[in-house]
Amino acid sequence: MSGAGGSVRGCPPPSYLSLSARLAVNVEAANMVEALGNVIRHRKATVVYKVGDRYDIKTVPVISGEAVRHALQAALADIASSKGLKVCEWCRRHEFVKHGVRPLLGDFEKRLNEAVSKGGLAAGERLVLEECVVEDVGGFLVPVQQPVKRTSVVEVSYMIPALDRDGRLLYGFDVQFHTRHAPSAQQRLQQVAGRREEEQAQSVYNIESSSAVYALSLNVELWRIGVVATSNGCEVLQDRGERVRAALAALAAVLNGDVRVGGHWSSYKPLWRLEGAVAVFSRPMPISAAPAVYYNFIEETKRIAEAKAEIYKQTLGNFEYNVVVMEPDKAADFLKRLVELGVKYAEGSPGR
Repeated sequence: MSGAGGSVRGCPPPSYLSLSARLAVNVEAANMVEALGNVIRHRKATVVYKVGDRYDIKTVPVISGEAVRHALQAALADIASSKGLKVCEWCRRHEFVKHGVRPLLGDFEKRLNEAVSKGGLAAGERLVLEECVVEDVGGFLVPVQQPVKRTSVVEVSYMIPALDRDGRLLYGFDVQFHTRHAPSAQQRLQQVAGRREEEQAQSVYNIESSSAVYALSLNVELWRIGVVATSNGCEVLQDRGERVRAALAALAAVLNGDVRVGGHWSSYKPLWRLEGAVAVFSRPMPISAAPAVYYNFIEETKRIAEAKAEIYKQTLGNFEYNVVVMEPDKAADFLKRLVELGVKYAEGSPGR
C-alpha cells in the first residue's frame, strides 16, 4: 500500500442502497425550459399514473434527474474539497465537464495514454479516480485515443408529483408577473446614440412556478465507490472510506434541501421539506425501493424487500438487507441513520 493514491487488491462485498422519498417543494422555479414570448416555462413531462383500477396520463411539472444529479455532484465537490480529498478543477467550479473535453485535458492526456498503454483501461480509470472524487461517484467518459469511461455509481430519477391517499395529484402551476423598474436607466438609455432598439433597462417578464409533493427515487452502488475493477479483481483506493462518507453526506444534503437543485434560487428559493422516505440497504444483490409516487410506497417497499430477500436466500444462501423508514417529522434522524448504515454496508461490516 502506498500513499493517499495507493490501493489494495480485493473487491469489497457488493452492497447497495435504494431510496424513495417524498419532498414538499413550494413555489419553485428550479427547472425551466425555453421561453414562450416573455413567459419562462417550467419543465413538464407526460406521466402515466394508476388510480384505482385505471390509468391516467397527465402532463405535470417535473425536475429533471440531471438537475438532481448536478446538485448531488456539487454537494460532493464541496464536501470532498473541505475534507482534503482530490477534486478536479472543473468539478470544484461545479462545471461537470470533468475530463470529458479533449482540448481541455492538457498534459493529463499524455499521462492517461501512458497509463492505459502500461496497465490497460483499469489503470486509466484509476488515474482519473485518483484525480477526482466526483468522477469516482458520478462517472465519466474521457475521449482519448483509447476512451476511458466509468459508469456512475448513482442512478437518479426525475422528480415527479406524487398521489395522496385518495389518488389526487399533488401539484399546482402559477405564472408570476415580474417587472424590473429602472426609469432613470431607461431615460439614460434613450439618450445613448446608436443603441439597439431591443436594449431595454426596464423589462417585464413572467415566470411559471410550481408547487408539488415530488417523488424521487435514487440508487447507489455503495461497493463501487473508490474501487476500480481489474481483470483479476479490484483495486481499492486507500481513501475509499472518506470517499464513501463524502458521497453519503452529499446525498443527505440534497434530500434536506441544503444545496441548489436546479436554478432560480436567488429569488425562487423553494420552501423544501423532506416529508417521507424509505431506504433499502442490501448485499450482495440490490433491492429497489418502491416509487414514492404512490401513497403506500413504504409498505410496498417492505413487502418487496421481504419477498426478494427470501428469493435471494434460497438462491444464494447468504443475503442481508435492512429497511430504514423515516418516522413522521423526524427527517434529521432518518438522514443520520442513512449515512451511518451506508458507511457500514459499504465497508462490509454488519449492517444492524
